[in-house]
Amino acid sequence: MISGRAAGALSRRLHLGGGTSIVGLVAQRLYPDIIRHLATQLEHGSVLVTGTNGKTTTSGFLAAILRDAGLRVWRNREGANLLRGVAGALVVRALPSGNLRRGGQAISVFEIDEAVMPQAVRLLEPRAAVFVNLFRDQLDRYGEVESVAALWRQMVKGLPETTTLVLNADDPTTASLGELARGPVLYFGLEDLTLDLSGQGGQGTAGTYQAVDSRSCVRCGSDYRYSARFYSHMGHYQCPHCGLERPAPTVRALQVRQDTFDRLRVTVETPTQLGEIVIPLPGLYNVYNALAAIAVAQALGISWEPIVSGIEQFKPAFGRGERVQVAGRTLRLLLAKNPTGLNEVLRTLFSEGTPRHILFVLNDNIADGRDVSWIWDVDFERAQGLTASLTVAGTRAFDLALRLKYAGFAPEEMTIIPSTPLRALEELTGSQARGRKGRGRGRARHQLQQHQAVAAKTGPKVSAAAEEGATSLGETATPFPGYGLATALEQAIEQTPVGETLFIVPTYTGLLELHRELERRGLTPHYWEGQD
Repeated sequence: MISGRAAGALSRRLHLGGGTSIVGLVAQRLYPDIIRHLATQLEHGSVLVTGTNGKTTTSGFLAAILRDAGLRVWRNREGANLLRGVAGALVVRALPSGNLRRGGQAISVFEIDEAVMPQAVRLLEPRAAVFVNLFRDQLDRYGEVESVAALWRQMVKGLPETTTLVLNADDPTTASLGELARGPVLYFGLEDLTLDLSGQGGQGTAGTYQAVDSRSCVRCGSDYRYSARFYSHMGHYQCPHCGLERPAPTVRALQVRQDTFDRLRVTVETPTQLGEIVIPLPGLYNVYNALAAIAVAQALGISWEPIVSGIEQFKPAFGRGERVQVAGRTLRLLLAKNPTGLNEVLRTLFSEGTPRHILFVLNDNIADGRDVSWIWDVDFERAQGLTASLTVAGTRAFDLALRLKYAGFAPEEMTIIPSTPLRALEELTGSQARGRKGRGRGRARHQLQQHQAVAAKTGPKVSAAAEEGATSLGETATPFPGYGLATALEQAIEQTPVGETLFIVPTYTGLLELHRELERRGLTPHYWEGQD
């Protein structure tokens, strides 16, 4: 434990990051059973939260509720949701003796990566396991949705009777886990049929680009029929062949009303309460996150008052609606890392028809997933004509710019900031061709061709090989004044008038890079600061 904490301190000292993962990595290497050893000392046990979208916000809601109920809560709040992150979160709260400080008088709330959930359950033996949803995400890492679902089903069969399952009733895949549980099961879901997309024909392209990731019945393989669909495959469903249907939720949202962009009024019903809760975050997806947290609180025996106060006083988590003030403008960071997530962010931003200042950041680093073809399943058409200013950045900025062109955006509407200068892209093409025998050449050449297409009338031609893509984005675009995310941020801020809001929509590593830039400017604290 001393070695792990020392490694974390050294990482922060050398400005290599928060040291949030290396603590656990070193501790696990020296003592492989460190998680189980420390977790058994937690007086109030553990709650694990997993799912494709919403893990961090759901964990945050739940932690706020439990604190208001008088409990000490320990989290892996910095977002290190692999086993090394869980180990690190426990080790930093341990004494050199190997015991948790304060005698372990706490409850842990850990957000867990979807693929790691089976191992985490085995080591932590949680009081409650929460499954928020399951969507297509990082196909090059997870495979299709069914691959993760199969892992979860096998895991649930082995859960002890003491673990309560908290499941999204509106997601067929997660809801079906309840049939396999040996212990208690609580469901949460929406009952407000005014949110049904099929009844919103006048709302732009509401149903056109819904990325439906769970179509077939888990029992018999027939396609589900929906009486209401809220987004993607979330809704009220039934299998016409075998009769499998959405289970009745234990915690229900009877009515959802939007007061302002950041304020949702939700009428919530539980077995013991009926009342209104104000959710201080935008988006229907955050209603689901709040319902999940309420369901866990019910399972843990928490009274209604801390549930209401915890949710209503919640502060947005890192990059999940977070606000930053810069030069008289407000920056809002809205993470979007897969088609369903980005569709819902766009729905939240543009459903009222209000023009927005937007900075999109699309990266394809390992943590984002290398395959960015998912952007073609996103309803960018919804935003057409509603961007007061539009900046496009990231390692795959030109792929996104091309998608936006097909969505109806003229190239001159976009300020495109490449991640690297033209010369670097040209050198990358050559080096990958030589060093990797062409395996990586396609991606670099594609970026180069896209770059050349935009630069056709605003900059010099880079190479003869780039000319074949010179018309893919049209003939004109706003000249890029530099490269890199810091430049993109500066350009987007300059295009946003004082007193207005710039909405930044990045993929995961784009969010981390943006946060580092804001930290460098002294505008936001390090993400690992403020731990319990």
